[in-house]
Amino acid sequence: MTNMIQLKQEELIKSRGYRATIKAAYNLFTDNYKVILKHIWPYALAMAVVLGAFVLNQFRVYGQPPMMLLSMLSSLCMIILVFVTDALFTGRIMMFINGQSFPWNFQRSLKIWLWMLLLLAIVSVFVFTISYLILPGADDTSAGIPQTDPMIQMQQQQMDYFKSMGVVTITMTAFLLLLLPLVYIIMQYFVETNTHFHKIFFKGWKIGMKHWGYIFITLLVVTICMTVVTMILSLPLTILFTAYGISLQGVAMGDEAGLPGYFIPLAFVVSLISYFIYFILTIFPLFAIYYIYGSIEAKEQEKRNLKLNTEY
Repeated sequence: MTNMIQLKQEELIKSRGYRATIKAAYNLFTDNYKVILKHIWPYALAMAVVLGAFVLNQFRVYGQPPMMLLSMLSSLCMIILVFVTDALFTGRIMMFINGQSFPWNFQRSLKIWLWMLLLLAIVSVFVFTISYLILPGADDTSAGIPQTDPMIQMQQQQMDYFKSMGVVTITMTAFLLLLLPLVYIIMQYFVETNTHFHKIFFKGWKIGMKHWGYIFITLLVVTICMTVVTMILSLPLTILFTAYGISLQGVAMGDEAGLPGYFIPLAFVVSLISYFIYFILTIFPLFAIYYIYGSIEAKEQEKRNLKLNTEY
C-alpha cells in the first residue's frame, strides 16, 4: 500500500528554461503548502530538534577546553542522528513525487546517503593526491632560507599554508562542478522506481553534463534565494552567540555573567523555530531539482525523436 499523496502540479516531462523551472517548483510548493505541511511537519520538527540539540551542545562547550574523546563521541552521535533524520525527512518528501511507500523512499534515501559518502571519500582522496603532487615539498620551499630567522620561517609557513588551501579549494570546486549532474541522477533514482543507482550513474552523468549549464544556472538562482533566507533565519542565533561570547569574555576578565538563567533554553527554542522553518523551505529546492529532471528528460526525448525522424 503506497499511501499516495496527490499534489496539484504542472506537467513534469516538459522542456523548460531555468526561469520556468523555478516558477514550476515555486507553484508546486505554494499551491500545496497546506498538504505538504500536514505530512512533513513531524519530520521537519525532528530535524530541527537534532540541530537544536547540537546548538545547545555548542553553547555548553563554548569557551571551554576541548575534551577530545567526548567531542568525538558527541560528533559521531550527531552525524548518525542527522543521517537518519535527514533520510526520514527526504523519504517523506519523495512520497509526494513518486507515490511509493514511506519505507521504500526511506530505504532509497539511506542508500543515497551511503553513495554520497562514498563519492565524497573518493573525491577527497583525489583532491589531496592532486594537491600533494602540485605543491612543492617542504624541503624545496625551505631551500635557501636561513633556518635561524624565525620571522622568515613563519612567513614561509604562512605562504605554504595559503598555497595548500588555495590548491585544495580550487581542486575541490572543480570536482564539485563536475559532479553537478548528480542532482539529475538522484532525482532519476527516486522517480524511476525500477532503477539501481550504480546502473544509472555513468549514463546519467553523461546526460547531466550535456545540460550542465542549465543545471548550474537553475541551482545558482535557487541557492542565492535560499542563502538570503538562511541569513535571515540565522540572525537570531548569531545575536545569541555574540551575546554569549561577550558574556564569556567578561567572565574571563573577572566580571559576573550578565546572561539570565533561561538563556540556554531560549537558545534552544530559537534554534528549533529557525531550523523548523528552514527545513520546510528546503522542499522548494527539491521541487526545483524535480522539474530539472523532467526538463532534461523532455529535451532528451526531443533529441531522440528528431534523430529517429531524420533517419527515417
